[in-house]
Amino acid sequence: MKLAYVDSSVWITYIEGFLPTYQQCIEEHLDKLAEEGWLFATSDVVKLEILPKLYATQNDQFIALYQALFDSLTLLDSFPDVFKEALAIAQQAGLKAMDAIHVAIAKQQGCQCFISTDTHFKNL
Repeated sequence: MKLAYVDSSVWITYIEGFLPTYQQCIEEHLDKLAEEGWLFATSDVVKLEILPKLYATQNDQFIALYQALFDSLTLLDSFPDVFKEALAIAQQAGLKAMDAIHVAIAKQQGCQCFISTDTHFKNL
């Protein structure tokens, strides 16, 4: 099984389409990865980054779209030492705390691919 962790920045662009050209590029890449047999994974950290603002603004349309998306993905569990590992990753890679938590969860769950639109992940 090929497991790919998809960062919240990808899903935000995919669902909300702030940049239509970029959205099309993401769709094409995700389609290609799916055809190659990759399973897309998420975590509660992705949900935590995306959903609070939508609940605060009562954006039921996007909430429903994200819930359907999350239901179709593999949900990764967080291990008890995820924050300890995230701290080490943040220090080594110079990442922000939430980004390092994403990487730690993906690493602990055996993801072989990390998909993000954030350029500061280039060094991983």
